Amino acid sequence: MIHLAVETSTELLGMALLEDGNLLGEVSIRVKTGASEVLVQALDLLLVSRKIEPASIRMVSCSRGPGAYTSLRVGFMFCQGFSEATGAELLTVSPLDVLVREWKVSEEEMVLPVLNARQGQVTAAAVKAGDERDSGTMPVPENPEDLVQRLPGTPIRIVGPGRVLIEPWRLGHPEWVWKDGEDLPPRAATQGKLAWERRNLFSDEVGLVYGRAPV
Repeated sequence: MIHLAVETSTELLGMALLEDGNLLGEVSIRVKTGASEVLVQALDLLLVSRKIEPASIRMVSCSRGPGAYTSLRVGFMFCQGFSEATGAELLTVSPLDVLVREWKVSEEEMVLPVLNARQGQVTAAAVKAGDERDSGTMPVPENPEDLVQRLPGTPIRIVGPGRVLIEPWRLGHPEWVWKDGEDLPPRAATQGKLAWERRNLFSDEVGLVYGRAPV
C-alpha cells in the first residue's frame, strides 16, 4: 500500500512516501509562512521523482498534535482534503510518539520527548521506550521549570526540539541523558512507519490536539 505521511507539528515541514511501511522518498523544508503552498509543491516533487500517481496513495497520515497551531491545522486540512479527493484512509499521529520511536535505545530506558509550545513553554511526556504512550491523553503546555521539577531523579533520555528550553537546568541534573543531534524535529518518515504499524489502533483517533487555544 502506498502511504503519504505529512509532519507539520514544528516549523520543519516533512513529507514522505512509503510502501507498506518502507520509505520511498522524503523531503523536509523549514517554513514560517505559506505552508499550504509548500505542501502542494513537496507532494508534486515526491510523486514525480517516484513516478507515482496520486490515485495510488491509499493511506495518508499527518500530525495530530500537540504542536504549532497554524501548521497543524494546515497539515490536517491538506491531508483531509487529499483523503476526501482520493478515498485514501486518513490517520493522525502524535509527534511525541514519533520522537520516542526515533530515539529509543533500549526497552528499559525512559525517554522524554519535548516540543516547544511557544510563549516560553514546553509540552512533554515521559515514557519508557519499550512502552506505548497513551496517545489518548495529551500533555498540556507548561513552564520549563515546572517540567524540570516533576521529572524523576533517575536516568532519562531527553529528546526533541523543545529540550533547548530546559537546557539551563542541565548541569544540575547529571541523570539526564543528553545526546548531540537528538534535538531534531519529528520526521515524516518515522511518523509514516509508526502509522503503518499501528494503523488499526489509530483508526479512531482522527483529529487534532493543539495543546493550547490559538493566539
